[in-house]
Amino acid sequence: MKTSVSKTADIHTVNGYLAKTINIAFTFDAPKEGDWGHTLQASDFKLIKDAGFTAVRLPVQWITRMNSQAPYTINAQFLARIDWAIREAKKHGLAIILDNHLDDQLMKEPAVYRERFLSLWEQLSAHYRNEPQQVMFEVMAEPHDQLNMVWNDYFKDALVIIRETNPTRPVIVGPSFYNLVYRLNDLQLPQDDYLVLTIHYYDPIHFTMQGEDWFPMGKPREWIGTKWQNTEQERNAIIHTMDAIASWAKKNNRPVFLGEFGAGDHADTISRALYFSCIRQQAELHGFSWGVFNFAVKFSLYDQTAKVWNQLLLQALIPGSKQ
Repeated sequence: MKTSVSKTADIHTVNGYLAKTINIAFTFDAPKEGDWGHTLQASDFKLIKDAGFTAVRLPVQWITRMNSQAPYTINAQFLARIDWAIREAKKHGLAIILDNHLDDQLMKEPAVYRERFLSLWEQLSAHYRNEPQQVMFEVMAEPHDQLNMVWNDYFKDALVIIRETNPTRPVIVGPSFYNLVYRLNDLQLPQDDYLVLTIHYYDPIHFTMQGEDWFPMGKPREWIGTKWQNTEQERNAIIHTMDAIASWAKKNNRPVFLGEFGAGDHADTISRALYFSCIRQQAELHGFSWGVFNFAVKFSLYDQTAKVWNQLLLQALIPGSKQ
């Protein structure tokens, strides 16, 4: 069914749609929905809208829903599930990011899996060509490993495919090495009026990743109990990073989406709230949109069992929220 297209907006206006975004992870980024503790419900979109958020970012592990052989067709039933999520987001006035998430094969052997990567964007671009700009594409979250070396080229190749059918589709892109600011100067973007820069921020990892056994660096269990106390030194680390992002964005005339920041559930709530508030304030000071990680399961703002928001965290992000 063809969807009516809203009036085309410039990319800085479009980035405003993402002003207060929440990630819905551990859902479609799982190999099978529900495997990691969350199955998306229509009521989730209402909860998110009523809390004051303006958008959702939907990490999707597409490769587990595609044929393993060319032409790498996306499973039709799963694509219909994503169509449903888009309809629910639009119903509640939420923008939505379709994020290509978790492709270890592409990271380790880019040349081997390049055609599958490009086929994904050819299919999604054709399928969503009539959606409004509130539906956005994120070509690959957190490129790393061997993809680092060819990321600029792979992004440009995917963008060419997207632009054949989606000339004004907002496309989100970040630097290599997990979208971290330290690689920002390596990012080479083509001339294009509808690109949004994304950065992920989880410093200091001893605080944000404490107790997260999956985290591949250090000994996260030994970090449990680490606090973030809003000291001048702690704030300055965030300020320095945000200033560096802002400087690059101004030089390159690109809007910024701070696509992921958060702290795991092993961190104490007061520390998390202080950390969230500082990052949110700095992002907004520079005119960045932001995307907190995460709705439920881990790094959670919403308790699925008690069916309540963590009020301290919500107030840190959206002061005055009545949830």
